[in-house]
Amino acid sequence: MSTGSNGNVAQGFAGFSYEKEVVGADMFDPANTSLVALFKLLGPSSLRIGGNTVDLDSWSPGGAGGKAGTTSQADVDKLAAFLQETGWTTMYGVRLKGGSASSAAAEATYVASKLGSSLQCFEIGNEPDFYTTTSGYESSFNSFYSAITSAVPGAKFDGPGASDHNPGWASPFASNEKSKLLMVSTHMYIGDGASGSMSSMLGSTGGGGKLGSAASAIQSGKSAGVQLGRISETNSFFHGGTAGVSNSQGAALWSLDYMYLAASHNNDGINFHGGTSTQFPLHYSPIQFSGIHPTGVQGVFMGELLWSMAGTGPLHSASVSGGSSVTAWGIGNNVIVVNEGSSAIAATITLPASATSVLEYIETAGSISATSGFTIAGSGVSATGAFNPSPYTYPVTGNKVVVGVPGGSAALVVSH
Repeated sequence: MSTGSNGNVAQGFAGFSYEKEVVGADMFDPANTSLVALFKLLGPSSLRIGGNTVDLDSWSPGGAGGKAGTTSQADVDKLAAFLQETGWTTMYGVRLKGGSASSAAAEATYVASKLGSSLQCFEIGNEPDFYTTTSGYESSFNSFYSAITSAVPGAKFDGPGASDHNPGWASPFASNEKSKLLMVSTHMYIGDGASGSMSSMLGSTGGGGKLGSAASAIQSGKSAGVQLGRISETNSFFHGGTAGVSNSQGAALWSLDYMYLAASHNNDGINFHGGTSTQFPLHYSPIQFSGIHPTGVQGVFMGELLWSMAGTGPLHSASVSGGSSVTAWGIGNNVIVVNEGSSAIAATITLPASATSVLEYIETAGSISATSGFTIAGSGVSATGAFNPSPYTYPVTGNKVVVGVPGGSAALVVSH
């Protein structure tokens, strides 16, 4: 089969989204060395800070810090050092619902002064479609925009960040506010975690449905004249996901197909929601935590890691034969193959260019329903970020190579 599309995959495509409350809890601290190491494994990328708790969070500049739900200057100082250490940038959310433009401007002033080039942009509120209209949000956005840019000349913004119920907000908002936006953004989940299933998760990336609508909305927003576009908060099922599904090997495969879907619609990246939350358990979190400290990684992290290992470059079609439940695409000179079937396949891959050999990195956990035992090229990822893969080497004949891909697994084929 052959799948793929035009586009370009840049560094930082596979990102994270975290609740604003964990900034106050000092999760993002360079002294949290395990978290630093896990972020570095994905390379410099995008950390979106927002979620429901951004509209519950209070700016307390003189506070001592270390208290979830309140952000102080001390907390921002640690965040700045964490971003500097990891090389990541942030989309930083400020409170809209129940907040004020003056308070947001005061917070933005300090954040901009400390984060510097690590600050990609500000976003105003979270999923405003739950509590206002499109015109109401644009009015609020402009009020906050004016206050923040008066205090921080040159500040950049994303928006509207509407929920999965209203991805259609993105295009008209981008058209109306393009002169003020660095990035058009929306959020997307497949459905409620109470009713999530493996079949509905794996079946959601076919190009239509909700995920396709979100990717298309971002593409339309960029076409309106906004430079960048991301699905800035997303994961499998809202309300924290579904245990046994959202944290499974199937979620690793789903995340890969989802990122391909977004990239094929000219999106600039996806921020998978995770971390911790006082609202409900985040079964889908790419990284598992005890308090603010990592205890391991889950399926979505492994999908993001394999994607990041594919590097950057043009997104293009990949011709693969050998299985019926297989998707494949190329990034630069490399190819990703996803085998959702239960049986191993011998995949014959037509590479985008001639090579003498390839390295194959297989991402697997033994079965598609497994919730532990994730490996890439025989290596797991430890809670401290240790990762030592040993890929297979295959000879290439012209531009064709045959590689094995186990059932319920993915493979990255790197040309040499």
